[in-house]
Amino acid sequence: MLKPFRASDGTLLHYFDHGHGRLVIFQHGFAMDHRQILETWPDLQDSRLVCLDTRGHGFSELGPNQELSFQRAVMDLYELIDHLGEHPKIMGGTSLGAALVMELSQQIAIPHLVLSRPAFGVDQNTDHFAVFRALQTIIRTKPQSQWLTALLDEPCFQALEATAPRNQETYRRLLDHPRLNDLMTWMDALESGALTLGASDLQQFKGRIDVIGQHQDALHPMHLAQHLATLYPDARLHEIASGFASETEYQDSLRRTLAEILSSS
Repeated sequence: MLKPFRASDGTLLHYFDHGHGRLVIFQHGFAMDHRQILETWPDLQDSRLVCLDTRGHGFSELGPNQELSFQRAVMDLYELIDHLGEHPKIMGGTSLGAALVMELSQQIAIPHLVLSRPAFGVDQNTDHFAVFRALQTIIRTKPQSQWLTALLDEPCFQALEATAPRNQETYRRLLDHPRLNDLMTWMDALESGALTLGASDLQQFKGRIDVIGQHQDALHPMHLAQHLATLYPDARLHEIASGFASETEYQDSLRRTLAEILSSS
């Protein structure tokens, strides 16, 4: 069920909380909410799943624009754990959610970290966000009636047809997102700063680490997952169905992988 939680800056956030047993906090990706996690979550009888709708996503308020930042979202997670009164046994996330829990792992001890399809690395390279940047320009400079046509004409978007077709659908859906204005604010915030971790920070991680990667996913490049897996001590790298798979095949593959990881923790 969804429960309210007010962050220290007064922003009203909501989190999904279900089950009993060891606490697992798992965070969704950019432009998504807790429902993204539920779509591929395995049936675990011994776990309590908590997923915070990141501010500006799902059922959580954005809060003051000037307060929005990657680090503010990390602080929200830190404050949620204090609110729950229980330390998580496992923390994980996908895409932006993976980056948030990576950053949080420098502030609290996390026994088991699960990074699914990470989108942020320690080298600060964000070339794979080119379509996001093109979208920002389109939305801010063209009338809404021209957004889709302009996106389809973008060379960086067209290139995905042969290499990462599922990413094309992700970008198309963004044009109709009910919280598009909030997401635009988030894009600006991420350009201002995201992960502060370096390779040496990852190499000092104390705990179990599992990294999930996917080929043919330009937004979450497999080489980024592979690189992170080489930096974390004794990290386990898992590969799920490629970006050419159907939605059902992708979800089944990720669900099986998560079940394998979590049942062995």
